[in-house]
Amino acid sequence: MNGSCERNGSAAVRSASPSVEKPFQRATKDPDVDVGARAREYCSRVLERMGEEAKETGDILQATEQLALIWKKRNKLSEIAFDGLLAILELCLLQVNEQVDLFSRLINSLAFNTVSFWKLAVPRIYDSDLSHGTAFRETLLFSLALYDVNNGKNRLRELYAAVPGVRQSMLGIHAKKFGEKYRHMQMSRSRASSRLASREGSCEDLLALDNDVVVQDDSPSSDQGSDGLSASAGAGSAASGHRESNSSHHRQRVINVSNAPPVSLTRKDSGLWEIKQGSGGLVACVDPVMSEDHDNIWLANLGLNFEAEKSEQDLHMSTNSLGLPIIQQARAGDVFHVIEENDKKIDGLTDKQKDVERDMSLLSVLNDYNRSSYKLNPVFVSQDDYNSYYGGISNGLLWPALHNLPEHVVKDYDDPKVLNDHWCAYVRVNYHFGLNAVRNARPQDFIWIHDYHLMLTGQIMRSLDSNLEVGFFLHIPFQPPPEFLTKYKMVGEPILRGVLRFNKVGFQTHRDRAKFLELVHQTLPRARIAYEDGVDIHTVSFEGWTCSLGVFPVSIKNEDFLAIANEPQTVIKSQEIKSEMMKNSGDGGSLFFSVERFDYTKGILEKLKAWKRYFDLHPERKGLDVLYQIAVTNRRTVESYRKYQDDCIALADEIKESIRSDEHPDWRCIRFDTDGLQRIQLIAHYLAMDVGVVTPAKDGMNLVAKEMMVCNPSASLMLSSGAGTEVQLGMAGFYKDEDKCYHRVEDIADVESFARTFYEAALKDKESRKRDSERINQFVCAHGIDEWSTAFLDPSWTHEVIRPSEVRQLADFYMLMNKTAQVRRQIVEVVLKGMPVKHHFAISLENAKNALEKSCEANTTRLVLDTTANAEDPDGANLTATFDISDELDELTRDLAFLQFVQEDDINNVEQFIDTLGSFHPSGPAAYQEEVDKACALLTKADHFHFFFTDRDGTLKSYSCSYPTSIQPAYSAVIQAQFARRCAQFCAIVTTAPLVHIGILNMSTMPEGSCAYGASGGREWYLNPALQFKDDTVSDQDLALLNKAFEKVEDLLENPEFRNFTWIGSGLQKHFGHITVAKQDNNNSIPHRKSVSLYENLARIVHDVDPMGHTLTLREGELDLKIFTKAKLSGRIFNKGHGIRLIERKMGLKLTDGNILVCGDSETDIPMLEECLLVAPANVYTIWVTTDDSLKQKVSTTCSRFGNTNVEFVSSPKVLLGAMGKATIRELTIRGLAPFHFDDDDHHF
Repeated sequence: MNGSCERNGSAAVRSASPSVEKPFQRATKDPDVDVGARAREYCSRVLERMGEEAKETGDILQATEQLALIWKKRNKLSEIAFDGLLAILELCLLQVNEQVDLFSRLINSLAFNTVSFWKLAVPRIYDSDLSHGTAFRETLLFSLALYDVNNGKNRLRELYAAVPGVRQSMLGIHAKKFGEKYRHMQMSRSRASSRLASREGSCEDLLALDNDVVVQDDSPSSDQGSDGLSASAGAGSAASGHRESNSSHHRQRVINVSNAPPVSLTRKDSGLWEIKQGSGGLVACVDPVMSEDHDNIWLANLGLNFEAEKSEQDLHMSTNSLGLPIIQQARAGDVFHVIEENDKKIDGLTDKQKDVERDMSLLSVLNDYNRSSYKLNPVFVSQDDYNSYYGGISNGLLWPALHNLPEHVVKDYDDPKVLNDHWCAYVRVNYHFGLNAVRNARPQDFIWIHDYHLMLTGQIMRSLDSNLEVGFFLHIPFQPPPEFLTKYKMVGEPILRGVLRFNKVGFQTHRDRAKFLELVHQTLPRARIAYEDGVDIHTVSFEGWTCSLGVFPVSIKNEDFLAIANEPQTVIKSQEIKSEMMKNSGDGGSLFFSVERFDYTKGILEKLKAWKRYFDLHPERKGLDVLYQIAVTNRRTVESYRKYQDDCIALADEIKESIRSDEHPDWRCIRFDTDGLQRIQLIAHYLAMDVGVVTPAKDGMNLVAKEMMVCNPSASLMLSSGAGTEVQLGMAGFYKDEDKCYHRVEDIADVESFARTFYEAALKDKESRKRDSERINQFVCAHGIDEWSTAFLDPSWTHEVIRPSEVRQLADFYMLMNKTAQVRRQIVEVVLKGMPVKHHFAISLENAKNALEKSCEANTTRLVLDTTANAEDPDGANLTATFDISDELDELTRDLAFLQFVQEDDINNVEQFIDTLGSFHPSGPAAYQEEVDKACALLTKADHFHFFFTDRDGTLKSYSCSYPTSIQPAYSAVIQAQFARRCAQFCAIVTTAPLVHIGILNMSTMPEGSCAYGASGGREWYLNPALQFKDDTVSDQDLALLNKAFEKVEDLLENPEFRNFTWIGSGLQKHFGHITVAKQDNNNSIPHRKSVSLYENLARIVHDVDPMGHTLTLREGELDLKIFTKAKLSGRIFNKGHGIRLIERKMGLKLTDGNILVCGDSETDIPMLEECLLVAPANVYTIWVTTDDSLKQKVSTTCSRFGNTNVEFVSSPKVLLGAMGKATIRELTIRGLAPFHFDDDDHHF
């Protein structure tokens, strides 16, 4: 076989007996074995054994597809094909970098069968690790993570679904749970309430932590207990003696993640370690936030990575294969202001001190640091990976590309193999950082990722735990050239997709955010971009994830600079500097000062050329003006840097010697130094300058400009348009035609213009300089570093928080309700896990409720909305839609009350809330309580249910004014989830709505895994992303065509002309076997011509997708249009009973085992009841939500036909929920039953 596993030439197989040794049952470290050739031969043998079923193609990629196709048939040859697939998998795991394409082909060929494949394959992998000491498990996890990154998928979750416990094992969840349960035990013992002792198993059960709790606390007081068992979740319900420790445990921490640490770690001559606080820009930005809480964690690479047989000297200076620098002794990020590092060794230790030093270890040094500060946790990776990640992709590709300097991208990346190898290393290091962050995180923590080194960690972390709150800030520009997404597509596209997986992303400037959005629009056309003008936030929704994008210009800690600038010694020093620099200049000369790292992004060479041209154009300035340039040397080991620096120094020397003044013979126009300055010296130079020069080619913010203006508000400022500070000041109004507070260099490559700007700055009078710079000074001082960090960490700017708004159009209404769904899901999550309820939850729901109430007609709950943004319509049709939103307002009111109850100290707070539901009963609390008692008695009679099948709308949730607004309230989701968890083993909601695209999954707020969803009447089932199935009467080919048509319809409805069809009636819904598009609503609000136009466009889409008309057909109803597959039209009438039968068959359920609860509210739910009665008539219990005597009679008659009398009727969903709540907090008779869970980690089928 030839193909992707070919090496140079055709290698012969040197394995002794490949036919005997099977995949994962042999040693893998034999250097004499060509593993690629061995896998090819093994696959050839497998294909030969299959005879006519398989065809030898000579290509292992095609062989993979053949083997997967045969294995999926589940016939007599499947086991043979499985052996071939194992050989391919083994090769992929042995050669991860080389076999990226082969592994992708394997996963794609398995398609929806990967869960089944992993169930069979993973035991072989585990056995191999134990028997042969291999590391296939870790390699498999990374390979899937790499696949997800490269393809924008989340296939890692399928492995979780197939192998119970793999996720917990990865993240150490079991250990965390043990610690959390211990705290719960301590807390419950400490409770003073005697009611708790007498009501054992009541409220704890209602709000007990589930199997996904991943809380951890390393504080000394962490064993003092926690209130995770009660709904208050640490909001004050602990006994007073434990209140402090409990508060500490539940407080949100910041987990800061960066490539470079906030410290410098050096090894002294004695061989012992010394740790010093870093002084770089990242430390200055983030350290104030981190220092607020000693429980905060900073994860970083300390430069001490794993590498075999490395000498001690290699630790201090090395380069990778590209000649790029490996920064081992990290200096806490990029240096925004240049300060000399003090690396002198500590001398003069006594013998006793040396003995103490020798006893110290790196671990003890870190431990001491963590005791006195926030926690610093190192992230270790292999040295080779770090080289390719940091010196390669990060600084050889991303750094120059994101600065729009493609000429500085290393030429080695013209070789696809080098690019692929280094890209795999970049992903692997991001994987290790992400894994470490998730392992350290608690559910309530905020994880803050920094800069271009770690742009994939959000995607990786949220594939491990989708509930994490992860933010990202990019400290450098985002201005990639076109080839970033063409020539370097392997890197560019995954970076774009990866950034969108963060909850929120911050850029330095609007220019950078706009460029990112431009590339998202071009590259990911299905991404949906929205903008909120009031808060200047863009939100991007893509493939089920939503990300908020904001602009947060970084600033400085003003007080630190002002404290030094105001010192008398600093002022005196500045005067001395000014005198020394200008002693040979004539009157009227200006001191220009510039300081930066010696980097090609800083525009130093262009600045020198312009300075030389300045004197050519204005020879009268000779003998007057002086430029003092400090360019702190770095990365001299890199050839491109070394050449650039040498060219600059040579040009500076030439300028110094060639430009002279006859009148002032000792005058020199330039002084060029490459050594840094200590901070006091640096600020003294700021005070001495007349003009500060900050003119990079591209820069994230360039804080030097802000430092200059804070310290010296009397000096002028020259800024290039490439500096982020210039973008910020320009947008703030400091550079207008009539009022220019600084001097702008539009293009540093334009030497003539640059030179003219020097001239303008030199001639500006002192009064004008002071007037303009004082304005900038006030602005910078008002926007310090504290404002930057506070603004970014503030949750109110993200898409997850609802802000005050007006509801004028249908789109406004539905978007607002969708936002309440997101907030409610978060409420349910934290309440069920015993975490603190965040302050902004109530604010969001209150804002939503107020927005709806203010938009209603006076003194009513009637909402009249525009259906179009156009003021007039030629058809003269009704342009408004009217809704009664009393249910939406009532549910928001109840959720707000629920939030208050769950945060109270009373252990029975949730029980008390359930009682308050009676106040909403039409006949009053007494009637409500009577109904609840009757329904609860039926539930208590059964005690426990093996199966629970229920309808949703009208049964568990009151009917709303339209389906897109029928969001499940948070209190309802908590009650249902706990009932499902404690009182039943298998729970399923069966509805006629579709799964998604305004379906049941969009409306539900219960955590994933609480229950199964049977949509489209039970024709399509969803248990988790990796476990879903559908009625097989419609072929995959027909569904593929229908999906293609749906995508085109979705794109059509994005057109402003048709957008309202998304919101009226049922909107756009994707059912199993058909698509529904509303063409009109009950209020006849859509002009007839627009409905006709919609029909014509849908007909065109159907024809384009299915030109011959063999598969799809378009049908028109009174209020909607439907695109059917013809197979579905010819099939039987599928009802909810068939849906139960389908999942019973697919999941192997035995309805005869145990009790069954069925709930419904309409005749369409009766088939569910009939199906269960047919199987186990004596074991069925049913509760119906109806006041319709006719329906009651039908239900009773159905039950009596099977001799069943276990039936009860209630008047509203609130009563059913109240009964479920009461049943949940009672003491169960049956114990030890394992519930079904449909999350990614545990499956008990």
